[in-house]
Amino acid sequence: MVRNLIRLLVVVMSLALLGGCATVIKPIPAQDLNPKLKSGALIQKANDFEVVMDTSASMEDPYQWNHFAYTSPLKTTKLEYEQHLVRLFNDTIPNLKLTAGLRDFAGQRWISRPYDTKLWYGMAPYVKEDFGKSIFEVNTGGVESPLNLAIDAATADFKPLAGKSALVIFSDGLEMPKAPASAQAMKAALQDRVCIYAVLIGPDPTGEGKQLLDQVVKAGQCGFMVTGAQVETAAGMADFVEKIFLGPASAAAAAGIPVTLPPGAAAQLDTIYFDYDKYNVKPEFKDAVKKNADYFKANKAANVLIAGNCDERGTNEYNMALGQRRADSAAKALKAAGVEEKRIKTVSWGEEKPVCKESVEACWSKNRNAMFFVMQP
Repeated sequence: MVRNLIRLLVVVMSLALLGGCATVIKPIPAQDLNPKLKSGALIQKANDFEVVMDTSASMEDPYQWNHFAYTSPLKTTKLEYEQHLVRLFNDTIPNLKLTAGLRDFAGQRWISRPYDTKLWYGMAPYVKEDFGKSIFEVNTGGVESPLNLAIDAATADFKPLAGKSALVIFSDGLEMPKAPASAQAMKAALQDRVCIYAVLIGPDPTGEGKQLLDQVVKAGQCGFMVTGAQVETAAGMADFVEKIFLGPASAAAAAGIPVTLPPGAAAQLDTIYFDYDKYNVKPEFKDAVKKNADYFKANKAANVLIAGNCDERGTNEYNMALGQRRADSAAKALKAAGVEEKRIKTVSWGEEKPVCKESVEACWSKNRNAMFFVMQP
């Protein structure tokens, strides 16, 4: 409590001396992730996101850091540094169809801030320019740090949405003991639809902030935490953004197996494999089919092309027929997992498009497959 009162006095004095003027931080050119997306090696894995910004009184504390555009360390507040990082985060997001929100949290401050958390953008279709403007509309509040209330509100924001959600928290992690419980409640409500990520803002000499944000992230079970220093460069932020929004298009792509997309395809999803001269979907590939189905259920505008393939043994005619049976079997499994039949098309490539060209079993086993492609609407 004493620390909070001292901090509030410092904030009031700072505002009086500075007249509310903010440091103008030169933006960093963002790294372009669109080529990776266009190559088909990566596909979209998050359909919506919400950035939660810490605007409590502690964010008015001074913070000195190195910025490549300046010859000497830049003196700012933690809030200005936070806004700089969120701007770089926004600039780095590739061309994706997303639903987005930006929310802040801080204690109430008399007439100027009669709320604990406020949605400054969204939830709405993501427009980079509009989202960027909202980053600098947030205002600091009182000494309390009600991250728990912001997480509770974000849970309500995500609930009506059908796709995968990403909660991205920017905060110093100080004095918010109720936040982990709210993160656990979010996970219980949204389950595997949500992942939680965090960026630790400013110095953390006692480790209190890192410990708290670690607990929040672990409650989400599928996110991670980084420090501001790790994402204040274009490359560091690109790595962070890529891990939130993008994932390997397929196990083959992740393993470096070259894949040529058919005309009209935007990406390839997970491939399933068959035994010699068989076309039944094996139990070990049910998870891959479900993962592909989840993608199409979350992306209603996308259709799917399933291509059945064979190894080189057998006649061309036999392999064309076997490839079609494999494609049809995969389509039946995808339909059973919840994808409408009218969105599914099948084709047989027989033995004509092998991913491996050596005449050995190790290659043949890779060529006996059904490939799932995301077709452009």
